[in-house]
Amino acid sequence: MAPAPGAMWAGSSGGIFSYDVASGEINAFTAAEGLHDVQTIAIAYDQQRNAVWAGYADGVLDRLDVATGTVRTFFDIQRNDRFPSKGVNRLQVRGDSLLVATAFGLVVFDAVREEVRDTYSQLGSLSSPVAVRDFLIAEVPQGGSGLWLATDQGVAYAPWDAPNLQDPAAWDVDRDVRPSTDVYAIAELSGTVYVGTLYGLGQRGSDGRYTDTGLTSRTVRDMAMLADRVLVVTVFNVLGVFANGGAIVQADGFNNLHSVAVAEDGHMWLGDAESGLNHFERPSGNNRPALITGNIYPSGPYDSPFGEVVLDTYGNLWAAAVEGLPRSGFYKLSRDDTWVSYTQRFFSELNGRSNFLVVYADGEGNAWAGSRGGGLAQVDPDQVIQLYDQDNSSLLPAAGEQSFVIVSGIASDGDGNLWVTNTASPMPLHVRSPDGTWTGLPPVSCTRLGATSALGSLIVDSSGLKWIIVQDRSDLRLTVGILVLDTRDSPTDPSDDQCQFFGGRGSGGRGLPSTQINVVAEDTDGRIWVGTDEGPAYFISSSLAATDPSVQASWPIWTVQSRTAYMLRGLIINDLVEDPAGRLWFATNDGAYVVESSGSFSPSKHFRTSNSPLLSDQVNSVDVEGSLGLVFLATDKGLISYQGNAINPAPSVQNLFVYPNPVELAREQAATIFIEGLVDQTDIRILSIDGELLARFDARGGKAQWDGRDQDGSLVPSGIYLVVAVGRNGEGTAYGKVAVIR
Repeated sequence: MAPAPGAMWAGSSGGIFSYDVASGEINAFTAAEGLHDVQTIAIAYDQQRNAVWAGYADGVLDRLDVATGTVRTFFDIQRNDRFPSKGVNRLQVRGDSLLVATAFGLVVFDAVREEVRDTYSQLGSLSSPVAVRDFLIAEVPQGGSGLWLATDQGVAYAPWDAPNLQDPAAWDVDRDVRPSTDVYAIAELSGTVYVGTLYGLGQRGSDGRYTDTGLTSRTVRDMAMLADRVLVVTVFNVLGVFANGGAIVQADGFNNLHSVAVAEDGHMWLGDAESGLNHFERPSGNNRPALITGNIYPSGPYDSPFGEVVLDTYGNLWAAAVEGLPRSGFYKLSRDDTWVSYTQRFFSELNGRSNFLVVYADGEGNAWAGSRGGGLAQVDPDQVIQLYDQDNSSLLPAAGEQSFVIVSGIASDGDGNLWVTNTASPMPLHVRSPDGTWTGLPPVSCTRLGATSALGSLIVDSSGLKWIIVQDRSDLRLTVGILVLDTRDSPTDPSDDQCQFFGGRGSGGRGLPSTQINVVAEDTDGRIWVGTDEGPAYFISSSLAATDPSVQASWPIWTVQSRTAYMLRGLIINDLVEDPAGRLWFATNDGAYVVESSGSFSPSKHFRTSNSPLLSDQVNSVDVEGSLGLVFLATDKGLISYQGNAINPAPSVQNLFVYPNPVELAREQAATIFIEGLVDQTDIRILSIDGELLARFDARGGKAQWDGRDQDGSLVPSGIYLVVAVGRNGEGTAYGKVAVIR
């Protein structure tokens, strides 16, 4: 946090935001407003320039101009190639200097000349590089003001007026720091230096020796100064330590405290990863300060890393969390841009349940979320939450567990049955009929399917077959292949089921590129896509896929000579989806790839952080909102949407909407003329007013573009042009027109 006149600024895992104390107004800044990153590590307010500085894990600095909202980004520290780690840990403005505590030392950045002035990376006898977590400007033992640095190897200090602070000899070192040499925070009160360490709070005596105050054994994450006490932050509370050695609790009841700050009026502010900013009165005496305002944060999801995302029939986006986040839930972004976080903090129904790693939206308006341990959650169209586990369904805990119910896959079939994989349980597959009846099915028996396997993510294809990713039961992070299951016309009777398992690594364009499978999906051409850690493959969908031994996966091949033979070979494919124009969007650890797939495979676009506002190159999931053409890209740093040009096709032929109309062309500038209202597959013809055919092209989806050129590549002259769209599946012909002005 960073106090400013009348406001408090906060750096979070989702960007930067300010809170106006008088009005209560919150202003948020993210990558969309020009920030280099959204996961802010440190911030500082610069009163002289009315700016906020932000530092990130890669060493980059941002300067946000408060008055205009403009952002300048500085890469000086990141470009330093001497040290592998360059992350920013703490920032403080001192005059025209910005002091930057980094993973390799202390950097002095000139805020006027906008360049690095000095770097202190060799600190006495400490090995280099040394991570500086915090720093303090206070009197040093040599006399006069100096710098105290809290490092991961102890404490280093030096007077400001030392001839050369880049000289290791200028720094004295305290190695025997207690209770730990791993120091996170440092502060001074009445001439005594206090250190917040990995295992509690220590203090430096007049003889230079450190003692453990015994205040706490937890990690001290931050400290701040009042006139008569040091405020000490642990994960659960804030303690006040007096110069005479006394201590009191200033605030508690928190779950993930990170920071404390004292504003100009002496009020205490706490930064908590769950409740946001919390504003308290000025601490006084031995009383706990009163909370003025708590739970201050911008509208948005509870967590920044996003897992799977899906869109429901109403256009709402549902998102899962990623593994390893404490008290994570699942989230909904409504079409009016409001967020709902389904976590135990906001919904008592979810108490004790987290790790919702899979989401699904059925055709009846229900959203479903599967938990790694908490069973299955349903949010019905009236937003009522219903939970399913061993107490009210056929779902069972994992073998050897009492209540740990794992749900890894959710999908529905054409008859309204909901299929759920209950990973590592005695009954790994379950079906919920439309009347709400649950049935558990025994382990699937397939040739070559090992007894130690477990069922993971699944889809139900257009033929009603279930394609299920098979996990390694001893380590659910690993997969061993994929099976296709035909439950015939009796979903609750496994006696007539048929299945086929595909495992093992293929070669030469056949079989699976890798047995580590992340996603399975179906496109409109009937291909069943499998995304692996070594690229994509596809099966030709067939109602006999569960029994035909000749079925096997194929690796897609680029149809352009400038590309290597196999499409996206070697890339980690996290997710994929088809847009209304028939293009495939692949979510990878190298950004998002867009592939034209009409008849052949050719590259269309590749979005990365280097050429787009994408928040991270690690794209975990992707989905398309077809009515608006929005593509949602879920990353490990947040969610971003791309306004695409592919929308859902019209259900039948209708008058075409052509825009802009009229369109003005300057010299040889190409036009972008949109044609909307198309059926799924269309033959588009551009005719002159006297019927001459000028251009002709195919389109998929409800929207197409014409560049204003004829078949020879020349821009058409001024005039009125007819647009004729003929449905390729016998839907009929639609018409429109456009005026061109040269």
